[in-house]
Amino acid sequence: MIRTATVEDAPAVANAYLALTREMALISPLTLRPLREPDVAMFRDYIQDPASAVLVAVENGTLLGFALVVTASTGVEAEAVAHRFAYVPALYVAPAARRGGVGRALVDAVTAWQTAHDLEFLQLDVLGDNLAARQFYASLGFTTANLTLRRLP
Repeated sequence: MIRTATVEDAPAVANAYLALTREMALISPLTLRPLREPDVAMFRDYIQDPASAVLVAVENGTLLGFALVVTASTGVEAEAVAHRFAYVPALYVAPAARRGGVGRALVDAVTAWQTAHDLEFLQLDVLGDNLAARQFYASLGFTTANLTLRRLP
């Protein structure tokens, strides 16, 4: 079941985010490092902020995954096209719950939040080396909008 998180969910979501940072650091150690401890206060703030939402997938009292979505806008530079959009800085599904429809249900819930807030589109970032995530999002209709390149010395 997908629902909007409450402040009581913040510790479980923060622990899931800790697991996410550990996985991402393994995939891209030059980009990310794992958090040392859960940041419960950060998720309490997001949960209480009307410009964001934390959506949780829960089954029998167990957190299976979460999505964080925030209202974002493009820069104010003269050349930038102005947009207000939904941005997903984090989406995580516990390994045991993967390939069971939880991720798709979370993206559907994020899309509903985006629509309810009259935002133009949904955007997220994926590590280039995270092939499973890239394939998952492509299967949901996401396309590449930008690409960051890096050259090491």
